[in-house]
Amino acid sequence: MKSLIISCVSLTCGGAEKVISILSSKFAEHFDSVKIVMWKDAPVFYKIDERVEITSIEKEIQSSNYLKKILWFRKFTKQNNPSIILSFLAKSSVGVILSQLGLKRKVIVAERNDPRYLKGGKPMIWIRDFLYTFATGILEQTESNKHYFKGKKLSKTNVIYNPVFMDAHFVGIANHVPRKKNIVSVGRLEPQKNHSLLINAFSEFHKKNPDYNLTIFGEGNDRAKLENQIKQLQLNNCVNLPGNTTNVFDSIKDACAFVLPSNFEGMPNALIESMCLGIPSISTKVSGAIDLIKNEENGILINIGSKSELIGALERVIFNKDLSNKLSSNAPKLYEQLSVDNIASHWINYLSTQLKEKP
Repeated sequence: MKSLIISCVSLTCGGAEKVISILSSKFAEHFDSVKIVMWKDAPVFYKIDERVEITSIEKEIQSSNYLKKILWFRKFTKQNNPSIILSFLAKSSVGVILSQLGLKRKVIVAERNDPRYLKGGKPMIWIRDFLYTFATGILEQTESNKHYFKGKKLSKTNVIYNPVFMDAHFVGIANHVPRKKNIVSVGRLEPQKNHSLLINAFSEFHKKNPDYNLTIFGEGNDRAKLENQIKQLQLNNCVNLPGNTTNVFDSIKDACAFVLPSNFEGMPNALIESMCLGIPSISTKVSGAIDLIKNEENGILINIGSKSELIGALERVIFNKDLSNKLSSNAPKLYEQLSVDNIASHWINYLSTQLKEKP
């Protein structure tokens, strides 16, 4: 009997969580048992296949104590004896590896962000890097991120891109609907995403083009800060923060431009989706974006943190119709490469290979 335990921080709205929600149903077709273990008790945002069992450690132990969580997970895996454990995000993966020391269990850790950055700074990065020595395998989303690791860790690191979660009828749809004077972005309202840069750039753009709006979909700890910035720049009537949405494709398909202003990324789902929709897309030169975008061919790349480059890119994408149409036509070609079925097959093949190898 082949069994899989997927470990994650939570299943709230986010890129890693979305990947888990889709891949877990694919895994259920190839494993006799699939269980998701969340280290944090939080509402489940995405629909999870009914064949997949979900457990919250905090709910089980009625505590947020990290050591107690590690001990509970160790006991849980001893009872369930999974064929393999797949852990997403460093905060989950560190606990998983600590819980499995001495058990000779196969543990795959899946990084979902640029490994050069981690909440907790250098001490947390050092702990993660040391513990990943004990992982069976490491999965990254880009070649750039793969080569962060050195020596033995590099030799057991593989790359699997994020899939695009999109019904085929949405592919290229932005080419077939009238474009509104609305610039959009999608992402957690967190410092990493640097929506502050986008708002500042839009403020300058808006002075010359007062009939344009900016909408940023997402939720997070920076909401109050961003709302205050919008108020100070007197943009309340043209910049909107509507929060999370379950029908994001319909909400953004008629935008004149999409912007990813992040300081760093793993493989940005929102950018993948906007490009497959056919929205002219601009991104900072973060990991993932530099893998996806061929500059001036299917998107525009700008330097991280550059307000002037972002303003210039917005003006070109919106007002240069030839460029805009070129980007819109070429970007959806990503869909075939990143379709769920294609990417899921890479995951299944990878896990199957790991199961055949000795721990």
